[in-house]
Amino acid sequence: MANFEEIGRTIDEELARLKLYVEREMKPVTRRQLVRALRSASLRLAKLARKVEGRRAGSAAGDAK
Repeated sequence: MANFEEIGRTIDEELARLKLYVEREMKPVTRRQLVRALRSASLRLAKLARKVEGRRAGSAAGDAK
């Protein structure tokens, strides 16, 4: 099983490949649509991160009792 460092490295590599593809192969209208989709995904991931942090803080408070 991969550790977080390996996963992070893989994600960085794939993002670099995606960036090259977008710059070289995508038409401007498609790029704009991709930007919208990425921003939406970013907002959803941020919301998920807040929920995970909230659960962790909640369970840590429960552990302290």
